[in-house]
Amino acid sequence: MALDLDGFVVWRTIGSQPDTFAHIKSDAAKSARTLIVKLLKAKTTDLAKVRAVAKALGREIFGLIADGMKDAEVKSLVARFDRYHPEQKTAHTTWRRKHLTALAFGEIEPTVKIKAKPVKSSRVKSKKTEEKKEPGPWYVSAGAVPKRRSKD
Repeated sequence: MALDLDGFVVWRTIGSQPDTFAHIKSDAAKSARTLIVKLLKAKTTDLAKVRAVAKALGREIFGLIADGMKDAEVKSLVARFDRYHPEQKTAHTTWRRKHLTALAFGEIEPTVKIKAKPVKSSRVKSKKTEEKKEPGPWYVSAGAVPKRRSKD
C-alpha cells in the first residue's frame, strides 16, 4: 500500500534544518526552481497568481528564478501577461525579464488593447449618390397626383 507524502512538509523540514540536508542543497535549489517555473508556465496561471507567487518568494528569489529561465520561456510569459505591449515582440531579453518582474510585483499594469479608429474614405461621390440626395419638392402639392375616376 502506497502512502502519500506531503511535499510541503518535507520542503519545510529541509528549509528549517539546512545543515542536516547540506548534501542535497544544490538539488533542492534546482528542483525548487523547476517547480516554480512549471507553476509560472501553467496555462491556468494568470497574472494574479504570478503576483501572489512573487510576493511570497520576494524580489531577490523571484529575480533569480526569472534570470535562470530560458529566453523563450520569458518571452512566452511576457506575451501572455502583457499581450498588447508594443515592444514585447521585438524587445531584448533583458527588457523582457525586467518587464516580467515589474508585472509580477505590480509596478506596471498590462497594456490595454488600443482600438483602431475607422478610416474615412476619400473617394469622390458618384453622380448617382448626388442625385439621390437632391432635395424633394419644396411645396406641398408638388408631386401630388389626382385620383382617377373609374368609368362606370
